Amino acid sequence: MKTHRIPLMRAALIVLALAPGWVAALAQDNAGVDVTDHERVIQTMVGQVADYWTTRNDDAGLIEAVGASDDPLYIAPLIDMAYFLRGTDSRLEEAVYTALAQLSGQDFRADWTAWFTWSSAQNPALPPGYGAFKGALFSTLLDPAFARFFPPDVLETARVNLHEAVWGGVRVDGIPALVNATQITPQEANAEGEAFTQFCREGDCRYPAPDEYVFGVSINGDNRAYPLRLLNWHELFNDVIGHAPLYDEPDGEIVCHYRAPGPFRAVARQGDSWVQISGDSAGCPVNGWLGAPETLVWTDSGGWDAVRAALPDSGETPLTYSRGLHGSVPGKAVALAYCTLCGSGILYDTTIPDLVVDGEHQGETVLEFGSTGMLMRSNKLMYDRNTDTVWNAITGEPAFGPLAGSGIRLTILPVVVTDWAAWLAEHPDTSVLSLQTGYNRPYINGQAYHDYFNDPDFIMFPVWQQDTHENANKEVVFTLNLNDTPKAYPLRYLVAEGVTNDTLAGIDVVIVTRETPGRSFFEPGGAAVRAYQRGGHTFQPGETSHEVIEQDGAVWIVTEDALISPDGETLARLGGHLAFWFGWYGFYPDTLVYEGES
Repeated sequence: MKTHRIPLMRAALIVLALAPGWVAALAQDNAGVDVTDHERVIQTMVGQVADYWTTRNDDAGLIEAVGASDDPLYIAPLIDMAYFLRGTDSRLEEAVYTALAQLSGQDFRADWTAWFTWSSAQNPALPPGYGAFKGALFSTLLDPAFARFFPPDVLETARVNLHEAVWGGVRVDGIPALVNATQITPQEANAEGEAFTQFCREGDCRYPAPDEYVFGVSINGDNRAYPLRLLNWHELFNDVIGHAPLYDEPDGEIVCHYRAPGPFRAVARQGDSWVQISGDSAGCPVNGWLGAPETLVWTDSGGWDAVRAALPDSGETPLTYSRGLHGSVPGKAVALAYCTLCGSGILYDTTIPDLVVDGEHQGETVLEFGSTGMLMRSNKLMYDRNTDTVWNAITGEPAFGPLAGSGIRLTILPVVVTDWAAWLAEHPDTSVLSLQTGYNRPYINGQAYHDYFNDPDFIMFPVWQQDTHENANKEVVFTLNLNDTPKAYPLRYLVAEGVTNDTLAGIDVVIVTRETPGRSFFEPGGAAVRAYQRGGHTFQPGETSHEVIEQDGAVWIVTEDALISPDGETLARLGGHLAFWFGWYGFYPDTLVYEGES
């Protein structure tokens, strides 16, 4: 995310957005302001900032009255106001910082970052109406869509201090999430790389490049790769992962695995057990047969019974494609929340068994996520498009909005950051995200956030909660949170050990790590890390990265789902993810930290 000044071309919109009460307040004698009426005063402050950007009116009377009030409840709103006056060198900006010094006893002069860092660490008390103030400030000066995140009761129900939610430099969904984006075969990906030469890096047009980082996801045997060069521009994908075998004829040969959600049209059936479909899926022919049609998702046809009644049986003329009935292969709905600034890509299960909104049960619900354009401690704040609740991307919990008091925490699923060559070798049947996302972005390997990723000292937005005694801010750690017990494992230890045996919150854990090849630039990664339950066993590295050796010498196979012993015992994989140390510590200051083998 990048910070931009408020464009003057929005002046007309700002004037239209001002409520009549604010305009009247701006015209009043500021010497007579009732500073005990917090809601009126802070709403007037919104109008004053908007008026400055429209007319350059920098009358400071109101702010001077606030500064003389001796009321610390104005500290947070003043700092919010100062954000939108930075660098203006106006009387209004000067008055805001003077008022802050009067009310706080601090003197950071015109250093907004210092003021915000200090105030966030104080967990400041907020005045009545602060939620409406924040919503009005963002929706008036930035994007009217911000108003959706600040309903009337947002201050009372928020699980975080709303003061810490800051603008990240883009509008709502200005960083567009991908939704069921097209997956293609590795061969098709190679062809795309050769065709879209605008995405070549220093003459290398391979897509993906062998040493390119990808998020590798495997669910129920469906293997998919999501290159970071694309996700750096989108920061979120919503997808449905899973597949079903497609046959060339009923009871015939399997020709491919048809991927979810992969919409198709059903055109014929054979009895109750087979349905003929036409549709596109990575690596599959256009036409084929799916078994067990009662398990498929029939989107607009009233379920399988209705579809069966409407489809001609084999031997009859199939429906044309245009008249076919809509369906898809079922799978697990997931979202990968990728906070580029804190280096964390977290895969979440997005199905809520029974979503309750305003006391009403919605039944099983799949949440779809987008980007709010806001940050908290440099961490992405996303929102679900079902309820407009704002979520903390790194904890998987609602931060503020309709679901803030629900107690929901999204389940973390396994994901690995690895190099494309290794992922492809391990999963030759993998699909990969197409370069044709529907968005116009420069998908050049290593381009997005290059300066940020490759400067270990650069943190783009304020983070008040830091600890660099043992780990540098941007050191990459692998993280687990078991039974509400968080722990960070610095990659430097995991890479050196290869296999790490540990116990966390009473659960025996083994972490299998393979260092990824070095490159000329850095992105959040450096090693493919997978964690599994250990079940009382102790392991050491095997001859290859696909094996671990138990203490009795038995060789276990490393898979995406589990460790598998020679006699078929399985130890399930655990959901974990990489992160920059500062991004993890910012929300888990009580985290345990692995210190290497003793």
